[in-house]
Amino acid sequence: MLLKESNRTRKNQKYFGVLGLAVLGLASLALVVTTTMAVEDKKPEKADVGLQGILPPEVPEDLSEAPEGLEGKWATWDQQVGDLLAKLYESDQTLDQQKQTLKALQTKIKDAQGQAVLADYTGRLQRRVEIADAVLKTLEVDVAAVKAAQLKSQQNKVAKAAAALKKYLDSMDNGNSWVDYLQLNDLQKELKNSYSEVELMDLLKSLKKKFEERGALTDAEQRKFFNRPQFQNLEKTVRALLADSKPGATKIDAGKVRTQLTTLVSNLEEYEATQSNKNAFEARKAYALLRQELAGGLEPLTTALRNNYFNYNLRVMVAEDFINRLIHDSTCETGPVVDCILGAYVTGNQATTTEIGVDFKPSDSTLRFDLTLNGVTNSETSGTTSQATIYTSGHHQIWGTKEINFDGDLFVTQPAWVEVAANNTTVGASTKLDGIPLLAGIGRNMAYRRTAELKGEAEAIAAQRVRDRVRPRFDEEVDERIGRANEEVGGKLNKRLQDNGLFPTARSFASTDTHLYIRTRLMDTGELAANSPPLTITPDESVVVQLHESVMNNSLSRMNLEGRKITDQDLITEFEKSIEDVLGRKVKLERPPVDPDKGPNILAFDDHDPIRVQITDNTLNLILRCGFEQQGETAVPTQIITVPLQFKVDGDKIYITRGDVKSSAVVRPERIASQIARAGVVRSKMEKAFPDRVEDSQIKAKLENRTVYLDITGIKANDGWLTITVGNDLTVEKNESKLPLPPEPAETASVK
Repeated sequence: MLLKESNRTRKNQKYFGVLGLAVLGLASLALVVTTTMAVEDKKPEKADVGLQGILPPEVPEDLSEAPEGLEGKWATWDQQVGDLLAKLYESDQTLDQQKQTLKALQTKIKDAQGQAVLADYTGRLQRRVEIADAVLKTLEVDVAAVKAAQLKSQQNKVAKAAAALKKYLDSMDNGNSWVDYLQLNDLQKELKNSYSEVELMDLLKSLKKKFEERGALTDAEQRKFFNRPQFQNLEKTVRALLADSKPGATKIDAGKVRTQLTTLVSNLEEYEATQSNKNAFEARKAYALLRQELAGGLEPLTTALRNNYFNYNLRVMVAEDFINRLIHDSTCETGPVVDCILGAYVTGNQATTTEIGVDFKPSDSTLRFDLTLNGVTNSETSGTTSQATIYTSGHHQIWGTKEINFDGDLFVTQPAWVEVAANNTTVGASTKLDGIPLLAGIGRNMAYRRTAELKGEAEAIAAQRVRDRVRPRFDEEVDERIGRANEEVGGKLNKRLQDNGLFPTARSFASTDTHLYIRTRLMDTGELAANSPPLTITPDESVVVQLHESVMNNSLSRMNLEGRKITDQDLITEFEKSIEDVLGRKVKLERPPVDPDKGPNILAFDDHDPIRVQITDNTLNLILRCGFEQQGETAVPTQIITVPLQFKVDGDKIYITRGDVKSSAVVRPERIASQIARAGVVRSKMEKAFPDRVEDSQIKAKLENRTVYLDITGIKANDGWLTITVGNDLTVEKNESKLPLPPEPAETASVK
C-alpha cells in the first residue's frame, strides 16, 4: 500500500525545492562570475628577459658561501657579493639591472685581487660573470651587421687580389688583353664604389665561370699562364665572397638561441660541480649549434669560453738562473803549441778553460736562447827566428754564443759566433849576441823593440788561431747534442704522446730575457680545458709547473676504464704502463695492500666518469664512480666516492693528508641502513688504499753525464690548478768516469 503524503509535507518539499533551485542558481551564477573573473584576471606569462631562464634559478652551491673567517671589509665584501648574486640568479631583474649587477660583480672581483684567501672563490665567480656577460652580448648581437662586416672583409680581399693581379699583368707586354678578358677594371670600380650589388655579383659569377673553364683554352701556354698563383689567389677570394653572399637569414631564431644558451650554461654549471665528460660534451655541442645559428656573431661568447674553458691546461715557467746552474759545465784542456807566426817557429804549451752557460732572448713563438761560451787560454811559448828567440806569456779571453730556437718539435741552431781578445806579454828574449859583453843587452833590446812593433799583428794572428780552433768545436759539440735532443723530443717523445692520444691540441712557446714559458692544451672534441690562472714566479723559485684538473681528467679518459671490472692491483699496473708508454722508461707505483684471505679488491667502474679529479680550496679530490667486489663480501653497488687529499711542504718533507672519505649511492637504495653500511665498507677500503704519507721533497733526476737534485718548495691546489714550485736549491753532481762502466740495469723510477 502506498503511503500518501500530507499536504504540509508537500508544501514543505515545494518550499525546499524552490529554495534548492534558488541556491543552485546562485551557486551557478557565482561559479560563472568567479570563473569569468579568473579568466579576466589571468595575465599572459611574461617572456624571459636577458639572463632569466638561462641562469640557474638559484645561486650555484660553490658561490653561495665565501671562505669562512672573513673579517672587517672582507666580511662586508662577502655580504655585498652574496646580495648581488641573489639578485642576479633569484630575482626578475630588468635587462639594465642585470647589466648593472654584472658590472658591480666585476668591480668586486677586481677589489679582491691579491687576496690569497679569496683567490679560489673569485676564480669561480669570475668564470660565471664572464659567461653571463657574454650571454647577454650574444642575445643582443646584430647578425645582419655582422654579416655585412664579413662581406665587406671578403670584398676587401677580392679587391686586394685583383689589384695584385692587375699590377702583375701591367708589367707584361700583352697583359692588357688579360685585364680586359677578366674585366679587372670593372671589378675594381664596383668593389670601390658599390654602385650596384647586382652588377658586382654578375661580374663575380662571370669571373668564376672563366676560372672554371680555363681548361677549355686551346693554347697550352695560355692554360699554363692562367694557372699561375696570381690568378689562383683571385679565384680563391672570388669563390669565398660568392659563398658568403648566398641568400641567408639575417635574423636569428631567438627561441633557438635562448634554448642553446640555456643548455650551454646548465652544462657548464654541472661541469663545474662534477667535471663530468657528459656535461663537457653537451656544452661543446650547444656551442657548436650556436656557431651554426649565429655565424660570425658569437665573438663575445667565444672569447669568454676560450678564456675560461678552452685555455691551456698545462703551464711551465722556468727561470734563466735555473737553466744556467743545470747545464753549467767547465772544462780545462791542455796541449802543445806548434805554429809559425810572422816567420817565427813557435812552440810551447797552452791550457784552455771554458764555461758553458745560457742567455734567454725574447720571442713570442719559440723558446729562444743563446748558449754562451766564456773562457781563457793561457800559453807559454817561445818564438824562434834566425836572429833571436822571444819568450811570451799569452792570456787570451774568449767569448762565444750560439742561438737556439725550440718550437715544440725541433731545436734549430744558428752558426756560432766567437770573439777573442788576445794579450801577449814578452817575458824574455835571447839572441846570437848573448854571452858577448855589451852586445848581449843591445841584441835583446833590439829583439824587444821588434817584438813590440809586431805585437798587434801577432796578437791578431793569435786571436784568429784561437777562433779557428774554438768555433768549429763549439758548433760541432752543440749541434751533436741538439741532434740527440731532436731525436728524443721530436722523434720519440712527441710520437709516444701521439700514439697514446696525449699530444696537445694547442701549444705555445715563448721566452723573455729572464724566463721560458711553455703552455699546452689537451682537449679533444667534446672535452673542455682550463681557465687562465695567475702565473707568477718569485725570486726564490726556479720552476713553476701548473696542471689543471682538466688535463688530468682528459688523460684519464684515454685509459678507457668505463664499464670495466678490474682488480686494484691490475689497475695500478695499467697506470704504470700508461706512464711508461709516455716516458719511455720503467715506472713503479705504490700499490694498495692485499688482504691475504680475501684477495684484491675488484673495482666495477661505472659507464661514465669512472675516475675524475677536482681541485678546489687547497684540496685535490679524487672522485671514483665504481662498485666493489671481494671474495667473502657482499658486492657494493656503484658509489660516488670522494677521497680528498691535501699537500703541505715543510722543509725537506711533503706531507700528504687524506681527509674524510665520502660515499653516496648512484641509485638510491630502498633501505637507508643498507647504504650506511656500504658507505662504511667503502670508507674502510679507501682509507687503506690512501693512508697519510710523508715523502721527501727532493727529487733525483739523471741528465746525460750528471745527477740533479731538485727541491720542491710548494704544492698548492686551488681553483682547478695544482701548482708545484721548485726552489733555487739545486744540486748538480757530474758523473765522470774514465773507465768503461758495466752495463746498468734498466732504470726504474719510484713514484709513490
